[in-house]
Amino acid sequence: MTEKAAPLAHGEIEVLILRALVRKLVAKGVLTPDDVRALLFDAARGLDLVGSELTPEAAQIIVQEDLAPGFLGT
Repeated sequence: MTEKAAPLAHGEIEVLILRALVRKLVAKGVLTPDDVRALLFDAARGLDLVGSELTPEAAQIIVQEDLAPGFLGT
């Protein structure tokens, strides 16, 4: 019988691991900060916060103000 592992801290551990991984890849030069922002922008475009996909302008604001600082430490 296969048991599922209980999510630690309601999924927060995955976010911490992902952020650490991205920071490590940037530090090693595998990704640039612009690469990370582009990935975050693509992901943000798919968010459905108001009943439809975000406009490019709204997605860019979310990346700049909310997502990029968490991933890039800026």
